[in-house]
Amino acid sequence: MRLPLVAAALTITQAIEQPVDYVNLLAGSFTRGDVFSTGNTLPLVGRPWGFNHWALQTNDGRSAWWFNGNDHEFKWIRCTHQPSPWIGDYGWFMVGPQMGGFASNPTGFFEPRAATVLPHVLDFRTAPDGMRVELSPTMHGASLRVTFPATARLEKRICIKLGGGGNDGYEQSNGGVDARTNRHSGAVGSNFAHHLRVESKTPAQFEGRGRDCFCFSYDRGATTVEVHLATSFIGKAQASRNLQEELKPHDAVRQEGADEWNSLLSRASVDSTELSGKTARDLQVFYTGLYRALTFPRRLDEPGDNGPIHWSPYRSGVQSGTLVTDNGFWDTFRTVYPLLALLYPDALQWICRGWLKAYEEGGWIPKWASPGYRNSMVGTYGDVVLAEAVVKGVLTGDDAQKAWNALRRDAYEEAPPGGAVGKVGLRVYEQHGYIPDDSGVSDCVSRTLDFAHADWATAQAARLLHHPEDAEKLTRRAQEAVRQSFDHQTGLMRPKSRSGRFSVRFDETRWGDGYTEGSPWHHSFPPFDVELLSRLHGSKEKLREKILQMTRVPSTFDHGGYGQTIHEMREMRALAMGQYGHNNQPSHHVLWLLGLLGYRNDQDKLVREVIDRAYGVDFYAGDEDNGEMGAWFVLAALGLFSVSPASPDYVIGMPLFEKVSLHVPGRPVLEISALRKDRADLDVVETALDGAKLAETISFSQLVKGGSLITKTRDAGDSLASSRDSFWGSLTRKDSARQSDHAESANFSPTEVPVHHDIEERGPHHIVATPAPIRDHPMLRAHRDTVQPSSSFPVWALVGVLAAFLLGRGSKRKRANGRRSRVV
Repeated sequence: MRLPLVAAALTITQAIEQPVDYVNLLAGSFTRGDVFSTGNTLPLVGRPWGFNHWALQTNDGRSAWWFNGNDHEFKWIRCTHQPSPWIGDYGWFMVGPQMGGFASNPTGFFEPRAATVLPHVLDFRTAPDGMRVELSPTMHGASLRVTFPATARLEKRICIKLGGGGNDGYEQSNGGVDARTNRHSGAVGSNFAHHLRVESKTPAQFEGRGRDCFCFSYDRGATTVEVHLATSFIGKAQASRNLQEELKPHDAVRQEGADEWNSLLSRASVDSTELSGKTARDLQVFYTGLYRALTFPRRLDEPGDNGPIHWSPYRSGVQSGTLVTDNGFWDTFRTVYPLLALLYPDALQWICRGWLKAYEEGGWIPKWASPGYRNSMVGTYGDVVLAEAVVKGVLTGDDAQKAWNALRRDAYEEAPPGGAVGKVGLRVYEQHGYIPDDSGVSDCVSRTLDFAHADWATAQAARLLHHPEDAEKLTRRAQEAVRQSFDHQTGLMRPKSRSGRFSVRFDETRWGDGYTEGSPWHHSFPPFDVELLSRLHGSKEKLREKILQMTRVPSTFDHGGYGQTIHEMREMRALAMGQYGHNNQPSHHVLWLLGLLGYRNDQDKLVREVIDRAYGVDFYAGDEDNGEMGAWFVLAALGLFSVSPASPDYVIGMPLFEKVSLHVPGRPVLEISALRKDRADLDVVETALDGAKLAETISFSQLVKGGSLITKTRDAGDSLASSRDSFWGSLTRKDSARQSDHAESANFSPTEVPVHHDIEERGPHHIVATPAPIRDHPMLRAHRDTVQPSSSFPVWALVGVLAAFLLGRGSKRKRANGRRSRVV
């Protein structure tokens, strides 16, 4: 009877050592996203927050959907800057090998799922000629290695095809080629060009093939050839400098990329003994989501003599410092930035400084940037991101003051014509306390709540930066917007006229007509003041019932103001969770409100249902959008979610894995554990941090101090898993994780395309949801019991554990963290 127990004791949790291997770049690419989206993603190969991305092109590239995971034709490898098919690309060009006669539009054949497509490498074979194609990126360039069949005595070449802009061109220079393309989809400023430097490291002949294409031609007996490329938005000399500083032999570039990705992905180190198919699937979705969250925004800076410099789409010239772009705040503020604050505060600091550069150069915080101001979506959710950075100590000193200046402008100044920046409709919002549906400003309900969310977030930063009058005014304005929009009869937010009458043209499943990309259900649960929302509903119990009702009513929809079925409608219906629409961002916080209200069991069951049904190894429930959908999964898997990013609190949920360790430079380790019977066990008894019971939330200042965050279920008991975890953890946990005097902020430097349906700001238009100081809510309940570590550990189990440890020690590789690791 002891043998199963001994075997169990020998099953020690092991950290994932090569997380990059679990990333599936093809996830989300298998449908035509303008009809039914399962991600609308591209398999983007690049460095984290890369200056360039590289992706397979499988069709003629005449639309924004130039890759599909179900295609089997290979056209080119495309250097791309496309953050979304709804936004489009800029500065693109293509590169690829050819055998036989030259073709301006070549076609090869391959199976994408048989290729190695990872964040740091493309590696595949193409038919009919059997060429092996390998590409590995640097920040500003890439190494391309092609292995031609040795027996084929045909013409062999590598060609570069420019994007087709009016100022495209190339010239031979110093043993290589300097080229440029000015193809773009808008918002680039004047004199825009993407410059590239290309050098063949294998002897070759140059071939000019018209105005927009050139090739390196190799001897017919050539086998393996290597080409290096680097690019710049500044000029050809800068492109050449980038090549000289970054490019090295191909295998070294590949290894360097693997190390960089593994180092960042390993900050969330998953330990697991559960070797089920579900666990393998969870790991893939988790690390794919984390990769997506580290892909955007894009860094636009390049190395200069006195620090980073960049080409500015706002000033059409070279400026100092780091600029970032390719990000839509309507999507990403909800999950990407709270995840960065938790795991990558060092990166979040330069990212926020990059957005402040955009404000400095353009005069406003972008709403959508690619590369300059894009007129897409609504609201000023960049305000929430900067406010969160202030609240969580990422921006301090002069940075915080710059952030305040930007926040104050968005809060009080009417937007300029065009709709790409600022609060369109601010004056009527101030006059009425909401945006009337007869004011000429579109998306009146969701826009009202969008403005309110930004107001509330800005108020939190104002309070910390000693602007009490602004904090009070903006808080009142945010709360009034919620009160004015709420219809007691339906329990939903509803369009209202200037006279204060609710619209009679109302149906709870009607899309548009006051709601951005959704119906009243999707825009009726602003999260920034849940106490206020509970009072409007009559009690927190009634608010709970309304949220649960959202998940139980039929998944029907009325086209409403859209006049046609758009892909978001189909995706919401396909999820079959009532009117809950995980396919689009405005619903992403709603289920977490249940936990905040004190209904943890409801929250955990529904969140787990979303984890299981809205995500897969190759799909998302809708548009993935700059890492937002992936970041939601990562946060949910950690059991931590920020419904109100400018609040210092994260709502607590059930972790997906047995144990995840968060390794953030400059902070003690935070271990997040689930003591449970199995993955399906969601009957939570309590969550505790270092033995101290927690209520519904945990503060950011507690999280950054590290420690052991344990969620225990009723059936976990004093199981072997519990004993093993506490024993093994006591051997590996660092004393620094127990430091109580750790800084209570994230400070690392204390002093320092096609139009998406109806998404353009035509006049006034679009919106989203909202957050608030959660830890001060009186509704927060206390948990029961306290997790008591097992007082004893069986001697036989101790011997088994130590034996397994010693036997496995020699074969176990060390965690990356700057050390070299294997590459696939």
